[in-house]
Amino acid sequence: MAEKKYVYIDVVDTALLCGLDVKPGTLGNNEVQARCPYCGDYKYRMYLSRQPEKSTFWCHNCGTGGNAVTLYADFNPGGRRLTTKEAYLELLDHPQVHTGESPYEHDRYIPEPIRPLHERSQIYLELLSLLTLEEKHRQNLLRRGLSDEIIRGNMYRSIPTNWKQRRQAVEQLASRYDLSGMPGFYTRNFRWDLSSCRYSGILIPVCDKDSRIQGLQLRLDEPPPKTITLPDGTKATKKGERFRWLSTGGMSNGKKFYENGTGISSYIHVVGDLSCDTLHITEGAMKADIASFLSGGELFIGLTGVQNTRYLEDVVRQLKPKRILECVDMDCRTNPHVQRAQAKIRAICTPLCEEYRLFTWPVEQKGIDDYLLFEKLKREHLYRAA
Repeated sequence: MAEKKYVYIDVVDTALLCGLDVKPGTLGNNEVQARCPYCGDYKYRMYLSRQPEKSTFWCHNCGTGGNAVTLYADFNPGGRRLTTKEAYLELLDHPQVHTGESPYEHDRYIPEPIRPLHERSQIYLELLSLLTLEEKHRQNLLRRGLSDEIIRGNMYRSIPTNWKQRRQAVEQLASRYDLSGMPGFYTRNFRWDLSSCRYSGILIPVCDKDSRIQGLQLRLDEPPPKTITLPDGTKATKKGERFRWLSTGGMSNGKKFYENGTGISSYIHVVGDLSCDTLHITEGAMKADIASFLSGGELFIGLTGVQNTRYLEDVVRQLKPKRILECVDMDCRTNPHVQRAQAKIRAICTPLCEEYRLFTWPVEQKGIDDYLLFEKLKREHLYRAA
């Protein structure tokens, strides 16, 4: 039987064709860094791999991955949403993209399409009902200012690191639902499994205004270290990201694709009284939950990264606020990347409300949740003293 050949399409050439911001100093490497267009990452955490045996991408910020075809389908210069077949045919005819014959099957990798929101929400709710919250995580949430009632209502859960517990939960879920198209799930040895289970942390539902779960984020107890390249070319280790999506849209451990896995977009979390005239914008679903509770139910939205504004306009239009208060962490506001992200947020939101302003608090409290908790504890101390 003749060896089956697949057309190889260079993912870096495709990224440049699609207008991605590629880090110039990495263009000569086998792995080229770019800013991720899916989540709006500004730290060049998308890696474009063009080794002879694969031409793929993977974002270490949002977990989205795929190949040149899927990238072109989503971000082609024409701005149209293409099917993978349409994207493939256009790339074959495009003079800027180098193509050739490749014998490698995984160049054809295409992530599973994501399930509709109502189906995702139902399956995630069922998953969370099968899991528990460890006492150390409950105590962590209580220290942050939440009550037991809110912790239960928000359905925070601990990611199951014990393989027997995980296996039992996933098998129960798989017996009732088809898990294809569900970010966070993938097949291993023909059985469904859950990603990120080697880490200990809290699962956080990221909900829309109707309390439907769009996806799950994981707050890691101990972020794994990451290796970075310094300007002089030397390697250094720094603490990795504490928050990550439960997603299976790309590679597992940087080596192979999650079989039957699905990526996720950087959805925006909505919490609080929808009838409020004032909308607060902060960073992070958990931060929004805590700030809303400590402020008596005020309306908050949590961007999953201050630069992740893909759905911001749609969400603000749905909520129809009269005024918007931007509540970005105090210690981030001198960061030029954050300042650019703030300008983008302001440009999107200002036409959608009557008043837009920056909300500030003492720099000793990093986030809006820290500030509101500090004020609550101060009031309680004054009350006891009186």
